[in-house]
Amino acid sequence: MAEDLARTVGLCAGCRHSRTVPSRQATYWLCERSRTDPAFPKYPRLPVLSCAGFEPADKLPITPG
Repeated sequence: MAEDLARTVGLCAGCRHSRTVPSRQATYWLCERSRTDPAFPKYPRLPVLSCAGFEPADKLPITPG
């Protein structure tokens, strides 16, 4: 499952600044850095392959599925 997230979501799957926002039809990945720095998109285009703001999370987020 972690490999699937890494492939479809990219760096956001393991970043401490990201969180999931579930909806009826999809799960969106929100970049919390966008709140204080306009250089970061609120909902980045996935998969994110490089990001200057990436910081590893303690654990992978749980997504509905």
